[in-house]
Amino acid sequence: MSLIDRLAALPSASPSPADVTRLVRVAERITKRFGNPRPVKAEAVDALVSRLTQAIRRWDWTRLTESEIAQVVLAWASGRVRVAVDVDDFLLRELRRSTRMCLLGALCDGYFYGWAAREPRTFELARIIQDRSTWLPRSWQIVFRAIPESLDPAEGAVSLGHWLALQADPYGAVIERGIVAPHGPGFMTQVHDAWLAALPEPVTEPITRRMLAWVHPVGAPMLEGDRATSVVAQILRPWSVRMPPKPLRTFLLHELLEHRGDPRRENAHFWAGVGENGTRTLLRWLAGQRMEAFLDVVSRSEENMEAGGQWAARRRFWMGLYEEGRIDEAWPSYGTGAQTIADSLARKTGDLAYASYGRQLSRKNTSLLIMRIGKYLLVEGSHNFRIHAFRQDSPSSPRLYESQYDVDRFLLPVGHRDARMHDPVGNWMNWVREKIR
Repeated sequence: MSLIDRLAALPSASPSPADVTRLVRVAERITKRFGNPRPVKAEAVDALVSRLTQAIRRWDWTRLTESEIAQVVLAWASGRVRVAVDVDDFLLRELRRSTRMCLLGALCDGYFYGWAAREPRTFELARIIQDRSTWLPRSWQIVFRAIPESLDPAEGAVSLGHWLALQADPYGAVIERGIVAPHGPGFMTQVHDAWLAALPEPVTEPITRRMLAWVHPVGAPMLEGDRATSVVAQILRPWSVRMPPKPLRTFLLHELLEHRGDPRRENAHFWAGVGENGTRTLLRWLAGQRMEAFLDVVSRSEENMEAGGQWAARRRFWMGLYEEGRIDEAWPSYGTGAQTIADSLARKTGDLAYASYGRQLSRKNTSLLIMRIGKYLLVEGSHNFRIHAFRQDSPSSPRLYESQYDVDRFLLPVGHRDARMHDPVGNWMNWVREKIR
């Protein structure tokens, strides 16, 4: 007698309904309203595997329900548990002849979770699913009809990944095809890898929008983990040694900062996964954004002062260096009045560059811009502050990204060879270029 016959003969078993379709519709409404049940904990699954093993060997099914066996099927098909050879043979034999939607649905769940290209077990389970297609839960029948690639362990993930690479909204396109968890494990992990490999180089905004629509889908949770960092790393890779057009740079900065945070102050684990090259690229973009914010704030704070007219020339010089790719990082520090201007601009524009800064403690009318250029830290400042140049490893130099600064702690004396006044002729610009050469 098969397991199916045994289960049907149990006293607690309900009679087979006459109208299965109606019950399927009810079950689907319940799932849609309340979601699928949470997976059983690993230790509980191990206990169920042990009980199933004893039931098979003693042929005593009084201590197992069908739903408990389904939990074992799901964990076994997904590769999350290992079972004895006789248990493995039993499950394969019974599933090849099963008509129980509960068990076949668990098989499909586990198949998707543990899907691996060209693996013998994936081929074996795919054959069972195809042979039992008539008895699968209707939701899974819809999935396999919509995504026949999932039943091709040889080329299915590559095929679907190439199709996905052509979609403007890949997340929405996968949902429409019937996959309710586009960021799921197993099959969708390998589809993700194939999609990423098939994409053209992300040097235009439409391509990068496609990629970000997958990792930051509207109205759905973000993609996390290695798959998310691999996408961001690929988006940033073309710009490791050159600058993207400013509109693309602005778009990417906004998108990445909003969803993933500032790499020097937030979400360190994610940015570590992106890698040093990608993080360095984003820091360079942030430098330009913060430099523009600083120059805007300080120009406004000094516009009615005698020295206010000097900032147009300074802006051209520093932003010119930036566009040459010379400035790696930048961080502003504002005095009291400039803080008020920066906060006001942050509220009006929503631009985070205005809201990110350190505060001056001692000289509250002085604002500073600290820039890393190769091995040097250069400090530009307001109110006739002399340009200071420090080696990055100098213990007396200020540090980037501090929340508070005391100018007097690193101020160099007049006449020091590493500090220079802004002379009207502009020789200070040549001095800076000599320093960072």
